[in-house]
Amino acid sequence: MESRFKKNDSENDYKYYVLQIGRKYTYLGFSGLHKPLSVYRTPDFFRYNESFHDYGKDKKGVYDMLRSVSEGVGTSFRGCASGYEDSSDQQGEGLNLDEGEKGAKPDPNEDTLDQNQRLNSICLNQPLPSMEGRKQEGSLIYHYEYKFHQDVKLWRNFFEEFTFHIFRKLIKTNNKAKKVIVLLNMFIPTIIKYSLCKTLIENYEYTSISYINDLVSPLFLCNCNTCVVIDLGYLSCRLLPVINGMPLYHHYTYVDNGGFYINMEIRRLLKEQYVRRARRRAMHDCEVSSASFVQVSNENILTNPQSTDNGYTATPHEEKPMEEEKGEKNTLEGLLNYYLDLYPLEEILNIIDIMPDDEIENIKMKYFYLKNEQGKLYTNKIVLYEFQNYQIIVEADTRWMACEILFTKDYEQNINSMFACILSKLHMFEFSAFHNVLLVGGCSNIKGIVSKIAQSLLNALSEKKKTSLKDLENRVNFLFPKISPNLRQFIGASICSNLENLPDYTQEHIHNNVLYDHLNEDVYFTFKH
Repeated sequence: MESRFKKNDSENDYKYYVLQIGRKYTYLGFSGLHKPLSVYRTPDFFRYNESFHDYGKDKKGVYDMLRSVSEGVGTSFRGCASGYEDSSDQQGEGLNLDEGEKGAKPDPNEDTLDQNQRLNSICLNQPLPSMEGRKQEGSLIYHYEYKFHQDVKLWRNFFEEFTFHIFRKLIKTNNKAKKVIVLLNMFIPTIIKYSLCKTLIENYEYTSISYINDLVSPLFLCNCNTCVVIDLGYLSCRLLPVINGMPLYHHYTYVDNGGFYINMEIRRLLKEQYVRRARRRAMHDCEVSSASFVQVSNENILTNPQSTDNGYTATPHEEKPMEEEKGEKNTLEGLLNYYLDLYPLEEILNIIDIMPDDEIENIKMKYFYLKNEQGKLYTNKIVLYEFQNYQIIVEADTRWMACEILFTKDYEQNINSMFACILSKLHMFEFSAFHNVLLVGGCSNIKGIVSKIAQSLLNALSEKKKTSLKDLENRVNFLFPKISPNLRQFIGASICSNLENLPDYTQEHIHNNVLYDHLNEDVYFTFKH
């Protein structure tokens, strides 16, 4: 569907702004469009970051933190479509264990990605803001989970700067929009929602602000009103059942797991590869040393001479057929060991430590996947990833083990536990919500995630002892809108922005001191079929 601006566009076609502030990225665009116009990196107020949260009370700290946003972090969505293309600083190469290649050759299939996969890697090759700042004693903390956040002025200063930098380009080119559709997690503290809405209303003179739940908006992309929405996000995995258009907020379930934890696991496994190789090499050197000592003490073991016609002695060797059988395996192991031994251990570990999160994100979306043992869908291919002129090796097992953290994280903070929890909450007649399952969020783009989610859900259902659930396993249906999972919430909000029953918050609510109370109540926004 054509989404570019045209000269004959109606003034009402783009009458609303749509703003989604996610845990990792912030999207901004007009209602009616099928992709955001600008994408920005969300400052880390959703998780503790010492360099970000320890700013002083003065506004200068906020200016310093947001300076990089004004220097071009927000970019055109059209310009970010090539986020997966190789740059001069990073390049992926494949080593095929099955073919026994002696060198690394680029894999053309790795770079052939469809548009939806590219959209998930928005601006990954673009420089993102660094959250370096000053640490001061007694400073307030920008973090939505801390009690220190109860300071309206502090949050107003933050959102004034943040919204100014992300709105200024659109305001210069088009100031016809007089309403902002805000897409947020409804369970974040009211002080944040209040500060954001108040900032938008007072600073930009918009007629009104509307608030939409980010777990309800993607339903407007599907032709159903009974569904389980699963958000596989950056910091958390969330689940919300919806029955006959009514979100069951009292059954809302989440776990602290997601892309952030996968990235941590990738970094750990990459380092573990080199540490494991160093240990094996040290053990081998020790064994060789011990064997040499024994050989020196025992002449028979040392020489084991064999007489020949020419008078010289020779040591025995293995037969040729055995060498041919092991030749290919030894060649590949030698190639793997070559790259593992290419750099000093401490040096390569430091390089992996300094790799930015978005570099790890790029590796994850290109080369990592979830293994399907039942379907035997896995690969033995080893990958070489170039970063700052270093060839970082990614072993075959590492490529699938990292994403398993979504299902194996300790303390019941995994998807298996999330399904077990929601099934224990639902009443008998509410299990029909699982007839349709919709995945959203950036981690929903991981290769193999659908089959792994289905397997986890079916295992949880099979553990339920209720006889009425036997048929439910065969009635679970996954919905696949033709929109990339990380954009389904934004596009859904763009579609439903013209509904008449959206709650409007205006200047009058601020003057009457009722805006906070309205936002403090649960937004039971019903999806209409």
